[in-house]
Amino acid sequence: MFGGAAGPGKTDCLLALALRNTWHPRYRGLILRRTFPRLVEILDRTYQMYPKMGGAEWREGKKAWNFPSGAKIRVGHMEHEKDKYNYQGTEYQFFGWDELTEFLETQYLYLFSRARRTVDLPFPTIFRAASNPGNEGHLWVKKRFRIGTVPPGTTIFEEFTHPETGDRIKTSRVFIPGRLDDNPSINRDEYIANLMHLPEIDRMRLLEGIWDVFEGQAFRELNRDIHGITPFDVPPDWEAYRSFDWGYAKPFSVQWWAVDYDGRLYRFAHWYGIGKDERGQEKSDRGLKMTATEIARGIKERESQMRVKVRPGPADPSIWSQRPKRDGTLGISVADEMAQEGVVWIKGDNNRILGRQQVHHRLNLDDEGKPGVYIFTDDDHFWRTWPTLREYEKNPEDIEEKGAEDHDYDATRYAFMFRPMRPKKEIPPDLGSFQRERKKLIRAKQFATRHGLSLQDAFNRVR
Repeated sequence: MFGGAAGPGKTDCLLALALRNTWHPRYRGLILRRTFPRLVEILDRTYQMYPKMGGAEWREGKKAWNFPSGAKIRVGHMEHEKDKYNYQGTEYQFFGWDELTEFLETQYLYLFSRARRTVDLPFPTIFRAASNPGNEGHLWVKKRFRIGTVPPGTTIFEEFTHPETGDRIKTSRVFIPGRLDDNPSINRDEYIANLMHLPEIDRMRLLEGIWDVFEGQAFRELNRDIHGITPFDVPPDWEAYRSFDWGYAKPFSVQWWAVDYDGRLYRFAHWYGIGKDERGQEKSDRGLKMTATEIARGIKERESQMRVKVRPGPADPSIWSQRPKRDGTLGISVADEMAQEGVVWIKGDNNRILGRQQVHHRLNLDDEGKPGVYIFTDDDHFWRTWPTLREYEKNPEDIEEKGAEDHDYDATRYAFMFRPMRPKKEIPPDLGSFQRERKKLIRAKQFATRHGLSLQDAFNRVR
C-alpha cells in the first residue's frame, strides 16, 4: 500500500501500474472505489491516461477498458458489503484499491479468492492499494500493514501451510509512505495553504500522513513517549495491587499496578489471555479457555517471582455471579473458585462513564508535565489495543464495545476507579501571563515529540 499524506500522486501511480501487463492477451485487471460517485473520479483519469498509453477503448456495458492485445482492465465499486459477490466467476491478476480505508476488511480479503492465473501466465497476481489515513477502515488497514509498529518500507512476510502438500507458502505485503514532496508537479505552497483550513485531525492526516489519530478516537492524549516508561524493578516498599477482567472464550486481562509516593500508577506486569488461530496468529476475539482455577494458579505463580507484595485489587463484577450447572442449579462463582486457590478480589466499580473520566485524569499532565500513570514499554497488548479504542457514537462519553478489543481497557478502568484521582479545578491564567505561556510551552514540547515537528512550529500550533 502506498499512502499517507495527500498529494504525492497515489491514484496516478495505481492507474499506471495497472498497465504494466496489458501486452498479454489474457491479462485482467480490476480497479476499485467504494462508491460509484467516487468511481467517476477514477474514470476521468483513465480517460486521460489509457487511450494515450495503451491504445485502449472504453466499453460502457462491461465498465472496462479493452486493449489491442485483448487485455482488459475493469473498474468497479462496492458500496455495500454484499457487493463483493459481484466479482464472483472472474479471475484477475491485478487488483487496485483506491482509498483502501473506505473499504471493509471483509471486502478486501474476499477478493483474494478472485486472484488467480494459469501456470503459463508470465506474471504474478498482485494487490496494490493507495490511501490516506481516516475513514471507517482506518484501523484494520493500519493493523494489516503494521503502520507505526514496523519501520515504513519493511516487508512483512506471512507463511501458510498448503492444505494438500503440507508445503510452506510465503506471501508478503509492505507499506510505502507517500508525502507531498514526492510529487514535483503539484503547486505545493498553494495546496498546503488549502489544507490549513481543515480541522486539526484532518490536516495532520492529509498534510503529514499521520496514522496515529482518527475521528472518534477515544484517547488522543495517549502517547508512548509520554506515558511509556522503560521497565525497572519496582521498589519493594511501594504499594502494589492487581486488577482483572474475566474471559473464557474471549481474552482475559490480569494487570499488576504499583503506586509511588506521589500517587502515580505504574503498570509493571500483565498477563493477557489471548488465543491463537491454526497459524499461530493471535485472534482478538479468542480467549485461552482457561478455567478460573487455572488462571488463579497462573497469577500465584507470577506473583511468587515479584519483589513487591501484591494486595487484592478490583475485578470484573460479573465474576461474583453464580454459574448455572447442567442440572439447572447454580454453581460456584468465578470469584469463589479463584478464592479457593488463594487469589482474592475486590468487586470493581463498573461505572463506565466515571471510569473513562478516570482514564483521562490519569493520562493528563500535572504542573510538572508528568502524567498520573506510566505503562511499561514492553506491555505489547496495551500499546496495541488502546490506540484503536473508539468513542461510542450514540454516547461519546462511553467507549464503543461492539467489535472492540476492550478487555485490557476494562481491567485498567477497574484499577483506576480503585485508586481514583480528583480533578483539579483550574483557574485560567491571564492571557500572555508567564503561567499561561509556560503551560503552552509544555504542550508544544509534547506535540513536537509526538509529530516530529520543531518546537517553534509546535508552539505556533497549540493553544
